[in-house]
Amino acid sequence: MWTELILGLDLAPGGEILMGGVGIHEIELPQGAGERWTNGEVVAITRGDPPPETATVLNTGLGDNMMDLVILRDAVGSQQRLPKILREAHRVLKPGGGLLLTELNAEALLESTPQHYLQRLLSQAHPEVGEYLLATHPTALDLAIELVRASFKDADSYSLDYPLGHFHDLQAHTDFVAVDGWRGLDRLSADDRDLFLHDLPGLVGQVVPGDDFFDLEPITVARGFKAY
Repeated sequence: MWTELILGLDLAPGGEILMGGVGIHEIELPQGAGERWTNGEVVAITRGDPPPETATVLNTGLGDNMMDLVILRDAVGSQQRLPKILREAHRVLKPGGGLLLTELNAEALLESTPQHYLQRLLSQAHPEVGEYLLATHPTALDLAIELVRASFKDADSYSLDYPLGHFHDLQAHTDFVAVDGWRGLDRLSADDRDLFLHDLPGLVGQVVPGDDFFDLEPITVARGFKAY
């Protein structure tokens, strides 16, 4: 999926790349040039100076106009951080460079049923998890508005279903959730978490058509470009 999203920006190959957020080490890059650095909260592939050890998505410590591509995956954390993160991304991009940002589409998740997104089972059992997800993931409209405010051009956003995995066994799926976690599972107390995971195979078994099923989650993809 990531390769398709990145290539969809139609940037020239061999660019310098900055990544920040959750799970960025899992992203396969079809393009990039320079040495790879992992410093602070970011990963940079650059021919220039690396980011400092204290680098964050709010303050990368990089110079202006250094990067051809910035990738942010679940990096926002709250609506209040979003404008600052986008301004920093815009600052470090070269003219003509592109931003690719993905966030959980919490609205779509909470408006759905477990038949569509199994993760809905968690917020149904623990509504406080749904409130937390709404508070920490901006909507597609929020992203589109803030991209324009941050001076990105040709900004747009859309939703897609991200595959968490393909499963053939209810217990194997529960083991996956226990290790990799659904969004907000870490907000539960240890006792509530253990009880939910104990009940999860039965809950999933009530909504999936058989022992062969996918676990999906809705994400928002937003992108924009720095003007020449």
